[in-house]
Amino acid sequence: MDYVGRVVSIVRRAKVFVRRMEIEARDSTYHIVMDVEGPADEINWLVAKLDKLPEVLEIVKLQTAPAMAVALRERR
Repeated sequence: MDYVGRVVSIVRRAKVFVRRMEIEARDSTYHIVMDVEGPADEINWLVAKLDKLPEVLEIVKLQTAPAMAVALRERR
């Protein structure tokens, strides 16, 4: 769990909003999935910091489309 604590500590220092964080123990590893929002430079900083941790095996960064709100009006 120390590894998870280090990851959470770094995420807290980044100026990003964590939408979702899932942690799953698999054998002797932890699989962490995060959904974060924020400025691109802050997300890049976070990825670089996490990548420097010796216990981090892989980081996959996905670009998602911004959320869109749709308003519907009923016809009368």
